[in-house]
Formats: sequence, structure tokens, C-alpha cells
Amino acid sequence: MPVAFVAALNDPTTLTGRTFTTNQATAGVEAVNQPEVLALELPSGNGTGQVRSIAALYADALKCGPLLGLTSGTLDELAAPAVDPSEGRRDLVLHVDTSYSLGFWKPFDSFRFGSEDGQAFGCPGAGGSFAFADPTTGVGFAYAPNRSGFRIWDDPRELALRETLFSTVLGQASQRPRL
Repeated sequence: MPVAFVAALNDPTTLTGRTFTTNQATAGVEAVNQPEVLALELPSGNGTGQVRSIAALYADALKCGPLLGLTSGTLDELAAPAVDPSEGRRDLVLHVDTSYSLGFWKPFDSFRFGSEDGQAFGCPGAGGSFAFADPTTGVGFAYAPNRSGFRIWDDPRELALRETLFSTVLGQASQRPRL
């Protein structure tokens, strides 16, 4: 994890600290699986599900299927290259450069996922989990570890699986970051 993120996370007066501890019910890693926390609706903060179902949801989005009801226009927007904010790519909560489109992460040099054309969109999660859709290959992908990790993205366990799928099975570009 980036040092600036960890430092800010441990200071409840920072934007990062306030973002991750919005109330006492959600404070601490041990709280995330408590029924009262799982019942809360916290946008972009507690998406929970079985990886098979999450992957199916992303795959359905690629077909503009009935689960999400996305239109082809929305899918086109999600697949389009991200437009950088006027103040730059620095995420003020995570303290790293990122790339977003319609609330989803898009591939960038430090975090490559999906096909080389950059149409993929998805979202990393706590502990090393990650899910995304790749319009080029039609893949809906989801991974969640059974033991929490400490990376914002490219958890080695998840990256090995994604690298095998895209480079070996699908013959696509490497998923490893460009340095």
C-alpha cells in the first residue's frame, strides 16, 4: 500500500481517514462481515457477493443483458477511454494516480487489466479482490481471496490468475504494470 495512503488512513482527520471510517459500525477490518454492516447501503464501499455472481454480472453488462439493464450507449461509454479530470489523475483518497469512467476504474500504466485496447472497466476491492468486464474478449472476471491482502491493486494471487487467463489462455497482452 502506498505510504501516503496508510498514513492518511490512520489519521481520522484526513479525507482518507474520514472516507474509510464514516461511522463506528464500519470502523476496522473486522467489522466488514458483520450482518449490520452488510445490510448498509454504502455506495462504493461495501459491495459484497459471491465471485461467481459478480463475474456473471460483469459478463451480463457486456451483453446489455437483463441483470443490470445497461443500454448499448452506456456500454459504449464504459468502454471508451477515460477522460482525465482537469486537476489530474491523483486520487485524493487513495493517494495514487488512477483512471475512472462512470465510477469504474479503467486500465492505466500502473494497473493494466483486460485487453490491450483499454476498453475494460472494473473495480478493485478490499484485501486484494478485483472484478472487471472486458468488452474485447467478452470476459467478466472476479476474484476474492480467502485471506485479506494489503494491496490496492495487483494482489499477487489475483494477478497470477488474471495473467494466466489473459496472456496464456486468451493470447492477450500481459496484465503486468508498465514501469
